[in-house]
Amino acid sequence: MSAESPTRFVMVPARRSDEPTARRRARRILGALFLAAGLSAVSVFVALSRGQSEADLSAVDPQGRELAHTAAVTYLAGGHQNVPHATSFDPEDTARAAADLSAGRQAVPLPYRSLNWVGFTPQHFGSENAGFTDFEVHHFLVALGGPVPTAEPRRTPRTGQDSPNQSATAAPTASPQATASPTPSAAPSSASAPNGPAAPTPGGGPASAAPSGSPGPASDGGAAAPPTNVLLLDVPVLVSEQGPRLAAAPAFSTVRSGVGEPAGKGDYTNYGNLLADVSESVKNQVAAWARAYVTGDSTALLTLTGDQNSTHHYLGLSGFTLPASGSAVQIQSAIRSAAGRLIVRVRVLLARPVPGNTVSSGNTAEDDATGPQFTTYADFDLLVGAPTGARPPILAWGPAGSAAELEPYSNALTRP
Repeated sequence: MSAESPTRFVMVPARRSDEPTARRRARRILGALFLAAGLSAVSVFVALSRGQSEADLSAVDPQGRELAHTAAVTYLAGGHQNVPHATSFDPEDTARAAADLSAGRQAVPLPYRSLNWVGFTPQHFGSENAGFTDFEVHHFLVALGGPVPTAEPRRTPRTGQDSPNQSATAAPTASPQATASPTPSAAPSSASAPNGPAAPTPGGGPASAAPSGSPGPASDGGAAAPPTNVLLLDVPVLVSEQGPRLAAAPAFSTVRSGVGEPAGKGDYTNYGNLLADVSESVKNQVAAWARAYVTGDSTALLTLTGDQNSTHHYLGLSGFTLPASGSAVQIQSAIRSAAGRLIVRVRVLLARPVPGNTVSSGNTAEDDATGPQFTTYADFDLLVGAPTGARPPILAWGPAGSAAELEPYSNALTRP
């Protein structure tokens, strides 16, 4: 019997199996391991595919955003989709179908106050064998206006107010301005003090019986649900090698969140241990800041901040006025901040003449604009220093909710 080679690899004890059997078993084990590895890769791919809808798209630049916006505006205006489109979608078909269904009636644009792009969802459909099709579904929020009347003046898209001296106009055919709050029907009569004003209504405006342009009760005794004033418009865009193409007719859907019940705190009053009283000197400085900011008085803003840097300057709005009303500036709440400062939530009433009208000279609270005006409330967070002093400086300001990032003189611009 020959001696075994010292380099021979004995896989199992000789008394349990011979070498060919052991090698077959080894191949089975290796095959099982390779199969498990492949299945794990598939499971990872499936998990990633299912999680695509939650991917961070903040840095993704969609290819079809401009085309989608043009298609959305055209769709709301009831016009023909004269935009690049997919070969499987013929805008002429949808136009003919709409004309047939109208039964000879004159088609009118859908009246709306604003159209805002709120994001997009990438879609990747297909398989390796059949190929893949890439889409971008762009989402727009459409704030509807009132119904188009036949004889009486309609509501204008920007303010939602009646325009008795103007003829009815079509819905906007270009990118509308940012969403504007409805014009307040009356200024609140409450005093400008923390926790003094009555609870504000959603949207920041004063309480009213019904929103501007809201539908009345159903004529069938309330059985039908009233139509919503805010819709979601989805525009599907095909991502092709030749560029973005309109893939199909846009589609409406309801905003799932709806109006809903009030929830959470949008201010800082839930920090009960930080609530603070506001002195008369702080109220006076806040009122002075509101007037300077609304009218764009750079000199007054610089003085109010107490900024000693000679290279700094501050800018406010332009073309607006602060109405002469005791409720034009309302302090909603105030909390203590670091270094003995205050964070003050302020509501300011803005007024702006509509095109074609002028603003009285002086641009002060006592100078009213002549003619119709667009008016709305705006909420701000102010960082106020030395609140017990005679003239507390307004160190920084920003939109409501921005208090965490406010730093002294952070609104300053440096002169070249």
